[in-house]
Amino acid sequence: MKILNYYRKALIYFSIIAFSTLLSAVLSGSFNMGIDGFANLLILIIGLSTFIGTLLFFYDKYVGPKRRAKKIKTAKFTDFLKVGFKTEKDYLIGKINGYTVIISYNWRNNNGTESLITMILFDPRLNGKHLNSYFLNKWQESIKDDYNYWEYGRLFTDWPYLNGNPKLKSVLKKLDKNTKLISSKGLQKIEYSEWESEIKNYINRNGKN
Repeated sequence: MKILNYYRKALIYFSIIAFSTLLSAVLSGSFNMGIDGFANLLILIIGLSTFIGTLLFFYDKYVGPKRRAKKIKTAKFTDFLKVGFKTEKDYLIGKINGYTVIISYNWRNNNGTESLITMILFDPRLNGKHLNSYFLNKWQESIKDDYNYWEYGRLFTDWPYLNGNPKLKSVLKKLDKNTKLISSKGLQKIEYSEWESEIKNYINRNGKN
């Protein structure tokens, strides 16, 4: 993820907190802030966003891979080696129904908690054209839970540890179901090397991630 995305997320987070507080003060009649105070608040929000965004970026880029490499040596992940997955750096890779699957550890998901993540890769090019966001949004709306996400070139599933330790049987069952779902959409299989060189680059160029 580009560093600007870290700044953007931090800025949104602190802006929501600050302006929610201001709105509460206005509604209660206790608001008492001049132009200088408002300017100082903006500077504080930007400063905090820059600091936290930079901190999270460097953690994800430099500390995260080492932590993921250590985590995938635990039983939650080594069980997948028994069903044909292989260790690659800080993730596991294997095949389910012919589709390439990546399994890894996420130290901070969208809710800020640890989780096991799976990504089923597919070729998002239909009839030579890149899949647009209309289809992804439409498919996302049809999902009945909060843990599966259609993304460009992959179907992502989050398994938060707060919900209990992800069981091998449960994860494999979900992967089997999701690969069949992808196939039903007419989306073709793709090798990781091709996905990495073509699809991931397309995502980065067009800001789809």
